Amino acid sequence: MRLPVQEVIGGTTFKATWVNSGVLPGAISSSIIDRTGTVVQSLTAVSSGNGFYYALMHVPASPGWYVNEWVAQISVNTYVNRQFVRAYTGDVD
Repeated sequence: MRLPVQEVIGGTTFKATWVNSGVLPGAISSSIIDRTGTVVQSLTAVSSGNGFYYALMHVPASPGWYVNEWVAQISVNTYVNRQFVRAYTGDVD
């Protein structure tokens, strides 16, 4: 099984998205977490209508692996969705 990885240049803005058509969450947020489990950034998601949500996350300039974590509260249930984000840096010749 291959997990999808969002690859970005470190220090840029990453548009994280969540699609949940059919039911609207009471609260929904997105976080960027580093390899030590520290939350680097956390934002409340913005609704773009019909169950589509986004958050404009700033990816750290440091190269490495991060996790984008969505947490949505729907009724009495909490849903968590995670994806890998890999930040690259380097010199351009």
